[in-house]
Amino acid sequence: MDQVSPIHSQMPAPGKEDPALALEEIEQGAYTYNNISKDSAHWLQLTRDAKQATADEHSMTAWEGLRAYKKAVFWSFCFSLTIIMDGYDTAFLGSLYAQPAFQRDFGKPYGDGSKYQVTAGWQTMLNILGFVATLIGVFLDGYLSDIFGRKKVALGALLVVNGTIFCQFFAGSLPVLLVGRMLSSVPFGIFAASVNTYAAEVCPVVLRGYLTTYVCLCWILGQFVSSGVTYSVANMTSHWAYRIPFAVQWAWPLPIFSVLLFCPESPWWLVRKGRYEEAERTVKRLCSGRHADRAKQTVAMMIHTNQLEKEVDVGASYLDCFRGVDLRRTEIACIAYGIQALIGSPLQGYTTYFFEQAGLPTSEAFKLNIGNNALSVVGTMLAWPLLSYVGRRSIFMYGLLCMTILYFVIGFVSLSKSGGAAWTQSVLLMIYLFVYSPSVAATLYTIVGEMGSTRLRGKTVALARATAYLVDIAIYPIPAYALNPTAWDWEGKTAFFFGGLCVPCLVWVFFRLPETGKRTFEELDILFERRVPARKFASTKIDAYHAYDEFVQELRVKETH
Repeated sequence: MDQVSPIHSQMPAPGKEDPALALEEIEQGAYTYNNISKDSAHWLQLTRDAKQATADEHSMTAWEGLRAYKKAVFWSFCFSLTIIMDGYDTAFLGSLYAQPAFQRDFGKPYGDGSKYQVTAGWQTMLNILGFVATLIGVFLDGYLSDIFGRKKVALGALLVVNGTIFCQFFAGSLPVLLVGRMLSSVPFGIFAASVNTYAAEVCPVVLRGYLTTYVCLCWILGQFVSSGVTYSVANMTSHWAYRIPFAVQWAWPLPIFSVLLFCPESPWWLVRKGRYEEAERTVKRLCSGRHADRAKQTVAMMIHTNQLEKEVDVGASYLDCFRGVDLRRTEIACIAYGIQALIGSPLQGYTTYFFEQAGLPTSEAFKLNIGNNALSVVGTMLAWPLLSYVGRRSIFMYGLLCMTILYFVIGFVSLSKSGGAAWTQSVLLMIYLFVYSPSVAATLYTIVGEMGSTRLRGKTVALARATAYLVDIAIYPIPAYALNPTAWDWEGKTAFFFGGLCVPCLVWVFFRLPETGKRTFEELDILFERRVPARKFASTKIDAYHAYDEFVQELRVKETH
C-alpha cells in the first residue's frame, strides 16, 4: 500500500526547553481560539485535538454516526427539500408537452389538423433559456454564499421563487411562460449549488455519502410528485389541466422557509470566516452525546484543514479553481457532472414524451412515468448500502457501463416494427433509469460534494453544476427534435446517440475519477497535493499528523535521557 506524508513539514517550538514540561504543555494544555498562531505551542495543542477528531471520524460506524449526528441529518434533510422544487419543475414541463390541453393551448396543429404539438423550437427555448437562468443562479450562489452563508442565501431564494410562480401560473402564451420559467430558474440554480455543499459540511465522513445522495433522492421525489400531479390532470380539457401543476409549486416555499429559519449555518463556513466559537456552538447543535462534548476537537480539525489549504496557497475565488492542484479537482467535479447531463438527464426529462412517441397511448405513457419515478426513488435509496460497501468510483464506472449496454439494446429494439417493440423499449428505458439512479445520478452528488477543497467547495460545486447546465443547453435540443414527429422523428433510435456518448465517458472515468470514500477533507487535500493517480487513491495510506507524531516522539526520547 502506497504511503503519502502530510504537507506540514515543521512543528513550532513548544516554548519550554524541558522536554517533560513541553510534553505536558502539548498533551494536557488548553488553548483558546485567539491564541492559536502557527508559531506557538497552542498550535500543537490544536493539532492534538484535530488528530483525535480525525481518529474519531474514521472509527465511527454508520449507525454510530446516525445516532450521534441525528440533528445534523435532520437539518440536512430539511435543507435538501429545496431540491424537490427543482426536480418537480424540471420534470413537469416535459410531461406537459404530452398533455392534450397544453398542446391545444400552446401548440400548433400538424398532420390532418386534428392534433397539436408544441413545436420543437419552443420546447428547446423553454428548456435552454431556463438552463441559462439557472446558470446565473449557480454563479450567484458561489459569491453570495461565501459572503452571507448558505442559510441566508437559501432563505432569500425561497422568497424569490414564491413570487415567480405567479408568472407561470397566469401565463397565456409561450413568451410569458418563458419569462416565468427563467425567473424561477435563478433561485433553483442557487438551491442546486448550495444544498450539496451544505450536506457535505454538516456531517462526519461516514454520513457524507448518505446525506449527499439524499439530495439526489429529493430531486427524484420532486419528479415523482410531478408525475403524479400531471397524471391526475391528464384527462382534463380546460386550462386547469396545466395550471394545477403550476399551482402545486406554491406548496413548497413557505413550509421550507419556516423550517430553515431555525437551521444552523455550516460550521466549515464559520471556520473560514474565523468565527471559531460560533462554529463550536454550531457543531454542538449538530451532534449529541460525547460528540457534542468534543465539539472543540471537531472545530480544531476544521481549523487544521483550513490552515493546510492556506499553506498550499488555496485561494477563495472562481479563478483559484483553475490554479495549481485545484484545476484537477475542478476538472473531475465538472466532467463528472457533465457526464450525468450528457448521458442521463436530457432523456430523463422526456420519459413521458418518449413513451408516447414510442407508440404507447397517452394514458399508459403517464402511468409508466409514475412507475419509472417510483423505480428511480428505490434505485437512489439503493445507493446508500452500496456506498457503504462499494467505492464511489466503482459504482459510477460499472453503472455507466451497464447504461451504455442498455442504450444500444433500446436502439436495436426500436428497429423492430413488431407490436411489442414499444413496450419493450419502454421497459428497457425504465431499467436504464433504475441503474442510472444509484450509480451516475446519486453517487455523483457525493463525488462532487467531496471533490473541492474546503475553501473552494461552494465554487467548485457551482462550476460543476454550471458545466452540467451548459451540457444540458448543448444536448437538450437533441431529444426535443429526435422524438418530435414534426422534426427528426427518430423515436427509439435516439438511444443510439446517447449510447455513443457513453463510450468516451467510460474511458475518462477509468483514468481520471478517483476514489474519495472514507477520507476526511484534509486527507483528500493531501492526496491531491501529492498528485496521487486516480486509480491509487483507495490504496494510498495517509497520515495527516505524521509531523506532529514525530515531534512528540522526539520530545519523549529527550525526556528519557
